[in-house]
Parts: sequence; structure tokens; C-alpha cells
Amino acid sequence: MIDVNWQYRGLQVIRLENELLSIDVLPELGAKIYNFTHRPSNRNLLWHNPRIAPARQTMGAKFDDVWSGGWDELIPNDIPTLVFGNEMLPDHGEVWSQPSEWQINADRTSVRFVNYGHVLPTVFEKTISLRPGEAHCTVRYRLSNTGREPIDFLWNIHPAMAISPATRLDVPARRGIVENWGTGHFEAGTEYNWPIAVDRSHQKVDMTRVLPAESNLADHHYLPKVSQGWYAVTDTQTKIGFGLVFPTSLFPNLWLFRTFGGWRGLYTLILEVSNGLSSNLALAREMGHCGHLEPSQVIEAEIKAVAYSGYGAVENISPDGNVQGR
Repeated sequence: MIDVNWQYRGLQVIRLENELLSIDVLPELGAKIYNFTHRPSNRNLLWHNPRIAPARQTMGAKFDDVWSGGWDELIPNDIPTLVFGNEMLPDHGEVWSQPSEWQINADRTSVRFVNYGHVLPTVFEKTISLRPGEAHCTVRYRLSNTGREPIDFLWNIHPAMAISPATRLDVPARRGIVENWGTGHFEAGTEYNWPIAVDRSHQKVDMTRVLPAESNLADHHYLPKVSQGWYAVTDTQTKIGFGLVFPTSLFPNLWLFRTFGGWRGLYTLILEVSNGLSSNLALAREMGHCGHLEPSQVIEAEIKAVAYSGYGAVENISPDGNVQGR
């Protein structure tokens, strides 16, 4: 079922709902998924900023200062970046702050959202589908270069997770790299074998665990070339969780952003699937860790977002969204 007769704080809400999931999308904010609710438990698996509510934004707004939480699309860049003609790509990209055109498909189980680049000649399409009886939604993406010049781009899928000290991360990563950001708990540039990192006091840290908000920590890690295209974030007490399935051919890396009270007093984490290994598009281009589109080229991708219950840990999520847990 799709219901468009909702508003939240003056914003249009498009709700996709079945027996197991309820998904609220805000088309005026780049088709942000604001709520991803496991209906049997009435639990929203996405985090909301307790101090900042969703609101319409202007092109060029600073993402961190207006970030309300939920699931955003960050494309074609992260930090502001100069591109050809000395044009500046805005903070965290051209989609998250801009209204999307939208249309309900004929089968009334999916909605297509479209955004047009302001600086770069791109068309970004996102179709969210939710079928009866399924505990996952399917998101199909299509990115087009409508210009006459090649385009390099970063692309991060950015869901902020509701967490607690009972949260567990299951990620088929091989290694991690510490980014130069945060409270300095880890030494920048340190590499480690996932999931055990070593902090500045030479203590081993299990990165699958979430610490309390009182820890006052914040950090950012890259997890390059994951071995499989899935991850899971589970509440081990309620045994309810969120999983994401993605193609590693397009998104070979994960970024792990954690703030356990250490950044602006906020308490959340984000596992971003990404085609890059730097927030700086220019540096990512030099390293060969970004996407590339020739003139008139189109790329497509499909992911699945899953809500599951009954497991305290996840061993695998198959491409069709089937969770294997324990």
C-alpha cells in the first residue's frame, strides 16, 4: 500500500507499508527515508536527530548543521569539491537537500523519485518498492550523465542507525583504516584486521560493539573491499535488526561513522556503502577510488533494506534479502 495523505512538519510524506514494514519517504529532501519501521514491534530502525527536525533546505546548505537523521543519498561528492570550470559541488552532494520529482508506479507497490544535478549534468533516479508480505524493500537506482564531458563521482548510501549498548555489527569486512577525524581515540591512518582495532593506549577494541553515549567518543573508519555485499545492525536484547544488501561491483567499500556522544553530543552510527575511500572527491579520483561516467553513460544498481527479528547475530544476508542468523 502507498499512502500520500501524510505530512510531517509541513513536509510531504509518502508512506509505503505492508504487514511487516512501514517506510516514510520525504520527497522534498531528496527522497530521504526518514522512518524504516519494523511493524510487528513498532520499532523505527533509523535514528532521528533529537535537536534538528527535517526542514526544506537551500542548495549549498551545510549538511552537518541541518542533519535530521534518517537515510540520505550522498552523491556526487562528500565534502565540497571543485570540478571542471571551477564550479563547486555543494556539501554532501546535490541530492539530499533538493526536492525530488515523484511518481507512483502503475502496480502501486513502488514510487520513483528523480533528481537533476545543478552543477553536474546528471539525472539521479531512485525507485523504492515494497511488496505484500516481504520484510525488505528494494531500491533501484539509475544514474545518467547527460552532458558532453566525463564525470567522476563519489556515491554513499547513508542510513543513520538507532543504537544502544546492546547493538551488534555484523560486517564481512577484511580490514579497517582509521580516518583523520573525531576525538582521537585511534591514531589516524592506522590499519587493522577487522573487527579488532588497536587504540592509542594499545588496547584492543572490538568494532562490532557499540559503547554507551557517555563514552564521549567519535571516529570514522574505512572498510575497503568487503568480501560480501551485506551488513547487519542488530539489537541483541530485542533481537530486532536492520540489514542492507548491495552490489560490491559498484559499492566495494563501507564507511563506518560512529559518534557515541563524542560529536555534538549525538549517539548514532552510520554504515555507508560507498564507491570511494576518501571524502575528498579530488583525492579519490587520484587514488582511483571513485565512480566514472562517460558522456551519455548510465549505470544502474539494486539494493535491499531488510528488517528482521529473532536473531542476536547475523551470519549472512542473501541477495534476495533472506537473513541467516543465530
